[in-house]
Amino acid sequence: MSDAGERPLILLLSSNLRRRYSEDILTALALPREAVIQFRYGADYVAPPLQQKVANGSAIGQRVLLGFVADYDSATNAFLLPVRFATVAEAECVADMFIFKLRVNDYANLDEYPASFAEISEASRRTIGKLKESNSRYYPAVLKFPDLNVSGRGEPAQLWQAVASRLAQHPTFHASYFMRIDDPVHPTRGRSYTFDRQGRLNLSDLKPAKLPVSFYSEVYTESTNITLTCATDGRFLRVSSDDKHDVALRYDSTEFWLQPNAASYDALTHATIRLGPLEASSTPAVTVRFPVVVKHSRLRLASRVLVSSGGAILVAAPAILGGGSSLALRITLAVIGSALISIATVVMARNTT
Repeated sequence: MSDAGERPLILLLSSNLRRRYSEDILTALALPREAVIQFRYGADYVAPPLQQKVANGSAIGQRVLLGFVADYDSATNAFLLPVRFATVAEAECVADMFIFKLRVNDYANLDEYPASFAEISEASRRTIGKLKESNSRYYPAVLKFPDLNVSGRGEPAQLWQAVASRLAQHPTFHASYFMRIDDPVHPTRGRSYTFDRQGRLNLSDLKPAKLPVSFYSEVYTESTNITLTCATDGRFLRVSSDDKHDVALRYDSTEFWLQPNAASYDALTHATIRLGPLEASSTPAVTVRFPVVVKHSRLRLASRVLVSSGGAILVAAPAILGGGSSLALRITLAVIGSALISIATVVMARNTT
């Protein structure tokens, strides 16, 4: 894991040129730590030194600063904002497209960064000018970029709110709701679950996970139709809490519980959390979708086999003991054996896919 004060070596910017690009920034801001997001760039938008770094594999493991940029050629409304740090998990060139899979880490500490639109715009014009000068032209994916003087040090919730409030200064996100998902934990034991190197959440069957979710907006109107929802496939993974939260405040927090179902094999599924308007809207929505691996419990299978075997032996015991043994003993053994087989078949096999 990168040190929070280490300067990033790669700058990757997303813009508002497409709705999907804007939503990528909202997703990057919302994802739980160590989850993976994918950024895509045409070859013309990746600076040659970074292309070379991807080609020789040395981009893997490098620290990245993710940011939002808009109107980079404007003399008055240029806007560039650091959002979050990440680490390159995978990077490849497919045809004329560069794909970066990024494990998100700390939020950018913007204590030293301007807060108002006018101040951010003024600072952004200087930064974009230096960015063009360092790379001979503007690229949104570069190795050479001016020091933006941001670190990842600080309390995550406060850093997230500071980034969100500055993003809301731009018209693209003025009416947006921002979301933050904390690390998944066990609902009662408080034990944290981790994402693996591919950004997949690993859960054991029948062991639930809680996803704490917070949201925030700069504006609110009574006519809002913003809804927060959680969805799963329902087969290998289901939502065992309310799956919808009506957004009636500018900021609030809630939680969703995920319940893996028992299976006779490991299964790959997804959990999707969405915050945004129910109907089509020009306001970008936040959609976080991450893979979940439901791991089959070998211990559970072994226990079921042992209980079933023990039950079968007890059921057969009266015949083995013969008619000379106590009738009460034979009935007791048969009843216990039948109960064990029922437990293994009905109780221990419940929710099995």
